[in-house]
Amino acid sequence: MYPGRRRGEISITFMSGPLDGKVLSFEQPELGRQRIITIGRRAGCDVMLDFDNQVSRLHARVGCVARPVTATDTTTSPMILSFWLEDGGSRNGTFIEKDPEPLKERIPLRPSTLFRVGRTWLRLDVPLSYG
Repeated sequence: MYPGRRRGEISITFMSGPLDGKVLSFEQPELGRQRIITIGRRAGCDVMLDFDNQVSRLHARVGCVARPVTATDTTTSPMILSFWLEDGGSRNGTFIEKDPEPLKERIPLRPSTLFRVGRTWLRLDVPLSYG
C-alpha cells in the first residue's frame, strides 16, 4: 500500500425499491482473506432490507476473496478479487439476473451482475483496487 491511500472498496447498489440508486461501500479484504456481506431484514445485516416483506432475516451473502497473483516491477503484493453469491436459506429464494430458478448453491458472481432478494434488485459494482 502507498502511504495515505485507502484499500479499495466493494460496492452494492440498490437497483429498485425505496433506496433505488443508493450505494453501500465495504472495504475489500486483505490479501489471503475473505469479506462476507450479509443481506436481509435482520438488524445487523450489512445490507438491511427491512422495507421488503419478501426478504428473510438473513436472506443471502455476497463474498469477496483476495487471492495473491504474481508480482510485477510496479506492484509487490498484487491480488485478484473473486466474488460469490449464496442464498442464506431464505423462504423466497435468491435470484441472479433473468434466471427464473432460485440459487441452490454458492455461485461465482461477476461485478456488475444484478441479483434479486425478495422484491429488491441489487448490483455488485466493479471495485477499485490500490496496490
